[in-house]
Amino acid sequence: MAKKITNLETYDAPFTLIDHPFYGLRLDDGQKNFRDAIWDKEKLIVFCNAKAGTGKTLIATATANLLVKYGRCDGIVYIASPTQEQKQGYLKGSIEEKSEPYFEPFYEALDKIGVNRNTAFYDSAVNEKYQTAYIQCVTHTFLRGTNFEDKVVIIDEAQNYYFDELKKVLTRLHDSCKIIVIGHDGQNDLFDHPERSGFAPYLNWFSGDDRVAVCHLTENHRGWISQHADELTFRAAMKYVEDQ
Repeated sequence: MAKKITNLETYDAPFTLIDHPFYGLRLDDGQKNFRDAIWDKEKLIVFCNAKAGTGKTLIATATANLLVKYGRCDGIVYIASPTQEQKQGYLKGSIEEKSEPYFEPFYEALDKIGVNRNTAFYDSAVNEKYQTAYIQCVTHTFLRGTNFEDKVVIIDEAQNYYFDELKKVLTRLHDSCKIIVIGHDGQNDLFDHPERSGFAPYLNWFSGDDRVAVCHLTENHRGWISQHADELTFRAAMKYVEDQ
């Protein structure tokens, strides 16, 4: 069962975030739609289909933090997918140490919105004693048998989950959660069987329900290098090599 916090200071939640300062972040229209979909009380699950550099993890993290700040959820769970799950158990170190590299995008997003990671994470007896912790990071590898209630759950890089892995995650989430599924259906790192990604099938399966939102982000905020590199697909690259 997910851990529950009781000692965070919360505030009255605004109906909309349109006029909210939102950590000083300047958002494009697509990012605003994504933020507002997450904030919408009627939406249980929000899918974001977005390319690299579009700010999807940052917007999800910032909005999730506000959901906790305003008392609508009692914590954040960030779930990552190790693309070589079968090798993770053979790596040196604890589960936390093995998983750490997969959490870096989330850590960067938290730093940008000013979250103090020293007090926010369930990684210290001190944090739990004084009940300041409200954030958990896990990989899906170690989720079996776990249930989450009343949490904002961010499932990041969902295109890198095989179908059964994403199913394992989604079936452990109660309707009291706000679920954010972030991915890109145009690419994945499942090199052995890229066609077995669960992201696009589940996006299509949930689409059309009033309790579900599907957002698309297209504007790359990193610049030309990132955007130009992202536009080259693996199949196109292989064809280019063959033609030379």
